[in-house]
Amino acid sequence: MRSMSAAARRMEKDAQRRHKQAIKEQTSANTTADVQSWENYINDLLTVHVDLTDKIDWERFLKKPEPKKPKLLSHHKAKAQTGLSSFKPSIFDFLKGGRTKILKSLDDALSHASELDALDHQKAMKTYTKKLADWKTDRSLAKRLTDGKSSAIQEVITEMQTLSKNDLIGSAVQFSINDNYVHAKPQVHADNIVPSYRRKQLASGKLSETKMPIGQLNELYQDYVASVALKVAGDLFQILPLNEVFVTCESNMLNSATGHKEPTPILSVQFVRETMMQLNLTSIDPSDSMSNFNHIMKFSKTKGFSPVKPLKDDA
Repeated sequence: MRSMSAAARRMEKDAQRRHKQAIKEQTSANTTADVQSWENYINDLLTVHVDLTDKIDWERFLKKPEPKKPKLLSHHKAKAQTGLSSFKPSIFDFLKGGRTKILKSLDDALSHASELDALDHQKAMKTYTKKLADWKTDRSLAKRLTDGKSSAIQEVITEMQTLSKNDLIGSAVQFSINDNYVHAKPQVHADNIVPSYRRKQLASGKLSETKMPIGQLNELYQDYVASVALKVAGDLFQILPLNEVFVTCESNMLNSATGHKEPTPILSVQFVRETMMQLNLTSIDPSDSMSNFNHIMKFSKTKGFSPVKPLKDDA
């Protein structure tokens, strides 16, 4: 009995030990997932600019040749004519209804062949008409764009609707457009888009969540805002044949004169295509990369952004 009781206690202790180990492993796994989720979110904030929209080659549209008008072909008629011309009576024709009936069938096929050729031509013309209309529309838009026409720029921006699809960009993107000129004004998220805490996994496997230092929070927000500016400029260069664009990021900030929060410029940049195309977007520090362009930004680690005057006055 004693040996059985001791064995039972050992089994119970072993079961408890396995249970504790399982809980520890599950806690560690949950912590790893929580830390990874936090790190992924921070990374998403700082890499808004990495995934640009597809490039549109407007020069290719200008060089694309006009669709060729289809000719009326006689494939069906030629086939029917060959069948009639090559017909030779045989002693087995009676099995098909006789020579006269066969000839009539071949004659009917020849008569109907022209109708089939006409139908094929109608279908080809319908396709051609659609392709020609699309070609003219694309070519006209490409010509107006390369000429810098504001109406064409507005048309492309409205049609694409890609500049505000990414929720991280902010609530909206406003545009001021003139000939050969675009000033984009994204309404970025406030600094509370950056988590107010940091996460890490302790050696024990448990989760440590501490308050984000104000300096680190402000720097992360600075990089986020700069990343949005890069994203908006990059997308504009992808869809428009412009050599430069202006981007002014606005954030809701307290107006001390009114006591209300209102959209306030905090970063204004003159982006140049040639310089932008030379950047390695996957490796740059967003806020540091602003030094490559003419820009205005007032920022400190302790206070964050201060209002600035945009490089371009659209009034």
